[in-house]
Amino acid sequence: MPFLIQSFFAALAALLPSLVSKVLVSLGFGYVTYQLGQFGVDYIYQQIASYASTMPIEMIAVLKLAKTDVAVGIVLGSYAAALSIKGLTSAGSVTKMKVGAPNQ
Repeated sequence: MPFLIQSFFAALAALLPSLVSKVLVSLGFGYVTYQLGQFGVDYIYQQIASYASTMPIEMIAVLKLAKTDVAVGIVLGSYAAALSIKGLTSAGSVTKMKVGAPNQ
């Protein structure tokens, strides 16, 4: 029994450096992709806010009644989420799942 435990820890020690490096690389790619995407989303939001400040008050009221601000928030949030998922899948830390019958 002690030999089995000793060989398990020896194998784990051999695999640990490559496993840690892969996890750190995938986290790094995901973080960079998220930060760049968030920077782009913030820039778009600032542009929308600066253009909206030059509109007449009546047009702003109509857009507010139509809940355009909520719609823009949903679109920008989904874009940021899509960028995060793309960054994680390209780094290899998230596997792609297929829905359907097996062997198709």
